[in-house]
Amino acid sequence: MPQPPLLEGSPVAIQAEEHFAARLQQTNFPLRLYGLVDALLHAQVSATQPLFRSSSCVALFDGTPDEALAHAGPWLLDCSADRSAHIPALQRLAESELGCTWIVSGYAMDDLAEALRARLDVRMPNGTTALLRYYDARIADDIAALLTPEQRATFFAPVQDWLVERNGKLIRIHSAHGA
Repeated sequence: MPQPPLLEGSPVAIQAEEHFAARLQQTNFPLRLYGLVDALLHAQVSATQPLFRSSSCVALFDGTPDEALAHAGPWLLDCSADRSAHIPALQRLAESELGCTWIVSGYAMDDLAEALRARLDVRMPNGTTALLRYYDARIADDIAALLTPEQRATFFAPVQDWLVERNGKLIRIHSAHGA
């Protein structure tokens, strides 16, 4: 089956929802569209509609030692479950320099949130632990470029597509089909 018109690392003029619709046409199993955002960046474009915990909006710091910082950390938004609540702010982020990360996955919200939580901390060469800001669309491509093929396979295992949209340009960071 042909892939959506999007090459890895190359910006194109389509929106995440168009990409998702094309992806749905290629598969027989259910997929969902998620937005992944830094809460502080989200607040810059949506000050009147702050993020709040719901069945379609999960703070990834919940259940971690950084839970008290959830207001400033990564949040996963299920755009398939509640499009009207999430897409407007995510599109504003995507059209700005701040950017938005889009994930296409067959995972349910809670399962994907748990998988992403497990990827928040990385072990540094000196043995210390550091936060991996993969949810910051401004640096996601740089982080992905640093991963070995084995690390990429492990990191992106729960997703079909990992996309970043900045300044209105959508870039595929990873595709399970490697197009």
